[in-house]
Amino acid sequence: MIFLLTKNPYSLKYNSNSVGKPEVELYGVKNYELLKSGVSSVLFAKKVLRYEKYDKMFDILALHKGDLNLIDSIKADTGLYTKDILYLDDNVKYTRSDDLALNTNSIKYDIKKKMLSSRLPFDLIKKNVTTHGNSFVYDMQKGIINAKKIKTVIKVEK
Repeated sequence: MIFLLTKNPYSLKYNSNSVGKPEVELYGVKNYELLKSGVSSVLFAKKVLRYEKYDKMFDILALHKGDLNLIDSIKADTGLYTKDILYLDDNVKYTRSDDLALNTNSIKYDIKKKMLSSRLPFDLIKKNVTTHGNSFVYDMQKGIINAKKIKTVIKVEK
């Protein structure tokens, strides 16, 4: 992941010789994924700690425009990025522009494959239908979710 540095409100601390401490601290971070057609995704983080082999992020918002012309949004309190995998933890909320929402405590996001997955319980909400499950894999490009041990509740208006 490459971070674009801008002046305001960007802040940077560099530390090259502290063992076990981050080499770089970044504040007010924006990361853009650029394709020939333009920006396909943006990641915002209030703080990023860059270590030799991974980045640790705090207060994350990731936006992605998929092949289905839907906008995906993922929020999380913390995250870890390493080798094209983004692990999001604590209060993870996924929403899609067609009113689909997913809540869980941990998500793995494969950036190259555009796949979300979790081995933890989740709630998937679409209008009056709520599905609870124990784990899932979601293909963001195709809009297909595979889930295990699900229970669906449909609220019917009287």
